Amino acid sequence: MSSYLNNAAEGWPKAPGVAQAVTDALTTPVGDIDRDAGSASGLIRACRMQAAELLGITDCNRIVFTANATYALNLSILGMKLGNGSLVAVSAAAHNSVLRPLERLRRETGIRVRVVACDATGAVLEEDYSSILRLEPRLVILNHRCNVTGHVEDVPRLFAQAHFAGALTLLDASQSVGHLDCKASELHADMIAFNGNKGLHGPTGVGALYVAPGLELHQTVVGGTGARSDLAEHPPEMPMRLEAGTPNLAGLAGFRAALAWHSQNSADHRSLESIRAAALRRGLKQIPGVFLAGGGNESGGIVSMQLAGWPAAELGHCLQQSFGLTCRSGLHCAPLIHKAIGTAPEGTVRFSISGFTTEEEVGEALDAVSRVSRCTSLK
Repeated sequence: MSSYLNNAAEGWPKAPGVAQAVTDALTTPVGDIDRDAGSASGLIRACRMQAAELLGITDCNRIVFTANATYALNLSILGMKLGNGSLVAVSAAAHNSVLRPLERLRRETGIRVRVVACDATGAVLEEDYSSILRLEPRLVILNHRCNVTGHVEDVPRLFAQAHFAGALTLLDASQSVGHLDCKASELHADMIAFNGNKGLHGPTGVGALYVAPGLELHQTVVGGTGARSDLAEHPPEMPMRLEAGTPNLAGLAGFRAALAWHSQNSADHRSLESIRAAALRRGLKQIPGVFLAGGGNESGGIVSMQLAGWPAAELGHCLQQSFGLTCRSGLHCAPLIHKAIGTAPEGTVRFSISGFTTEEEVGEALDAVSRVSRCTSLK
């Protein structure tokens, strides 16, 4: 038995064409790296245009390529130049890629951070959110889809309220791009950070940050750009403004292939994900001792659970070693949400489905959890 249900950490298998695109990039001599803002051709430009299309962006130069979503979130948060007393509102569902940069700024520059409480599903509590907006935060950061419960936040409405309060908005779309529609204008998002290796099933080592027109982030990393080399300072134009150093050409080649595949196959892929995830939830609810985090009523591919009598880490290890089931256990780098959903301090075992997940893999996962549950009842 060997089943892969860990797509929220790493989308696998990779989308058709990704591996070949990476191989071709690694085995082809590199010419002049084409990344300046005015270029109309080349791998990087083509990939940038596809990423912009994914987000419904007309100006692809507002897309900045990064090493991953964590880097993109750091670029946005640190690039805001938040000073002493600046208030940031952040959901309790936030990932450490958001919480840790904020904590660093709190210690080093004196910003204020208010965590918006969530309910047992992982949804933002309206009353708490409204009360924090009345304090006029400079920045509001939300998760599009919770990486623990799978809850999809009502981002368009919440970000519209944030704009009305005078705040800028940053969306962590690490768990939603590839699974949900993510159009910047519809979401009222000033910045969107996402990766290429999860929902899009592209290679590791690639991510992106969208920055709205008129918003110029402070440059946190400067250096070589391959263009405007006569300048003493880093070029101010986007996207070079926020891109320094040699780009990951092989990764971007794979990212481009993943985006191309997604544009043609996303509807069917999402439908299969929903079908497989629903089957997994139905089956888990029938197994004695299983607790589904967030109530288990979401429709997407993230399903977190606990099993009575089993610490999450031990259960995850057992499923991997005894049944060949690849999943993830623990806090999933989102420590605050577990207090809200009742799974602190040990966290959950998380299964994460994609459109590539087979019916057989779901069946094997259910069989494994059922067998462990039966063994527990015999103790």
